[in-house]
Amino acid sequence: MPIERKWIVGLDLHPSGAGAVRFARWLAETSSAVDSLVGVHVLEESYLRAALKYHHLEEIVDGATALARRELESAGATEHFGSLNVLQGSTPEKSLEAAHTYHATQGLILGRQAAKEGRDIFRLGRVARRMLRSLRGPTLVVPPDYDPAGADGPVVAAISLREDCQSSVRFAVDLAETTGRELVLLHVVPTPDDYAAHYLPEGSLAKMREDNKKDAEAELAQWATANGAPDAKQVVRLGGIVSETVAHATELRACALVVGSRRLSTFERFLLTSIASELAAMATCPVAVVPPA
Repeated sequence: MPIERKWIVGLDLHPSGAGAVRFARWLAETSSAVDSLVGVHVLEESYLRAALKYHHLEEIVDGATALARRELESAGATEHFGSLNVLQGSTPEKSLEAAHTYHATQGLILGRQAAKEGRDIFRLGRVARRMLRSLRGPTLVVPPDYDPAGADGPVVAAISLREDCQSSVRFAVDLAETTGRELVLLHVVPTPDDYAAHYLPEGSLAKMREDNKKDAEAELAQWATANGAPDAKQVVRLGGIVSETVAHATELRACALVVGSRRLSTFERFLLTSIASELAAMATCPVAVVPPA
């Protein structure tokens, strides 16, 4: 008997969570890899301590459940949700991780705080930021204003050519196949132009950029063949990794952007930038962050 393939959808019951529900509905309708969705809303301990002074627990749970059902109905997603759960927990992330284990789900879909356009300082939101640090499985972060109609392009996999991308490219291959979308492997190469721009002529800089791109294209082709994606479209861009990746995914109207995770420790995050978290915060499409095997 085949195992039911399920995804958890984190329901925060704020407008910022609407995009995640719409994407979950699109995924369930489009992908043969999704059998059902599990809706989870967490009543955080700190909130409950304040609310229980004025309301019974049953009243709070019933209110949250009713609001969650209205959110699913508004997105036209009710029929795809096999269950709807209102949980009590010390933090949302711990409860979501427990639900992921209990329901044996493939991964997690979360809403992002900031819209696709704008200059919001806090873009990811607390729960999404913390979930990307632990990563029990693939985690999709969706802009609140996500609309499936505006994302009719391919699946784009951001490739660094390191081992941490092996799991993410397998996920991207599967997502492209099960949704019937083209797969694009994108490799962005930072260029050292600025270090030499003040003393090298532009002609030399142009040749350096051309050589860097040719070398990267050869490396990407070799990597794609070795990692099971030789037929995917391959693109190399030069420049900042985050800005160029976001720009290319936006130009293609990507239905999803897939990226690997280095699983940085807390100390490493003080020293290194988490590219996956930055992409999840800035991209105009849903971003799937996939942990290494």
